[in-house]
Amino acid sequence: MSNETLIGSVNKGNEAFFIADYLKKNNKCSLLYIARDEKEIFDIKSKIEWLIPTVEILIYRSWDQIPYDSVSPSREIQSERINTLYKIYHNKNQNIVISSVNAILQKTINVDFIKNNFIEIFLNKKINFEQLINKLIYLGYQRTSVVREKSEFAIRGSIIDIFLSDRIKPIRIDFFDQNIETISEFDRLTQKTTKKIYENILITPSSELLINKKSLNLFRKSFREIFSEYRHSQIYNLFSNSIIPSGGENFLPLFNESLSTIFSYCLNYHIILNNDFENLLDMRIENINDFFKAREEGGDNFHLPPEKLHLNYKIIQNNFNNFSIVKLYEYNLNKEINFKINKLPNLSSIR
Repeated sequence: MSNETLIGSVNKGNEAFFIADYLKKNNKCSLLYIARDEKEIFDIKSKIEWLIPTVEILIYRSWDQIPYDSVSPSREIQSERINTLYKIYHNKNQNIVISSVNAILQKTINVDFIKNNFIEIFLNKKINFEQLINKLIYLGYQRTSVVREKSEFAIRGSIIDIFLSDRIKPIRIDFFDQNIETISEFDRLTQKTTKKIYENILITPSSELLINKKSLNLFRKSFREIFSEYRHSQIYNLFSNSIIPSGGENFLPLFNESLSTIFSYCLNYHIILNNDFENLLDMRIENINDFFKAREEGGDNFHLPPEKLHLNYKIIQNNFNNFSIVKLYEYNLNKEINFKINKLPNLSSIR
């Protein structure tokens, strides 16, 4: 590809130093780094925070369950993904998105989802108390008696407690009539208020699968077109009764007229690929296909084919044609650029 740059001598563990150097030399661009796995995502993040503390770093991980498993991805992961896409879409400042091979293969929510499913709250905002509760349920928050975990909310009189995925502590919203009187942080163990909050708060969806009458009708229509024996599907019957089954997120494409990809959000970004990218991509695509075949061979025929949920190798390469791509190699490259790392002070504090 003419838009591809090859960089040699980037040893495993030194990628963050190359990213920092690249960003300084290209100080007007944003970057998407595709890491090997989740461990590397957080390793790169911690190093870049130390090397370039002024740059915003966003995390975009894959669902934390096996493909085609009847277990749902965690609410925290889903909410984190949604929050990252929201920030990419709305924030035009320079940033670094750190993702993984598994994550970029997975299709995701489209821009309409980002535009229509967020709630901004602030002091003295007039908002209908009951409508807010219904909206929280629609956005995937689970009502409990006491808020302990992320994506939970509880109601006590005119107070709503909620734990947002992008906050360290849950927040308490106190209403007077239909106005927000105070917003505070509180300790999830003691339930005691710790400090007042005066800035605006964005309540993000905690699930990528949101169900309303329109999306449910779309699901039922699409499911019947794909599976002629739909009446025998427990998934179909549960969804038809407005019950989200465990692992129901695997049917996300049927609830949406279209899905998007991380590449559709990261327009004009430069993409940096880890030096194991090709092998990891091939392995992941093979694993996804194997999981699908195993379900079919086991007699479980009510699953969407891989192309409904994931990209394939050809689509990935076609997407890359629209970006400036930097491919990293561990070994020295003849007639190409080789990275030279400058001597740095003791880095034990960021390991």
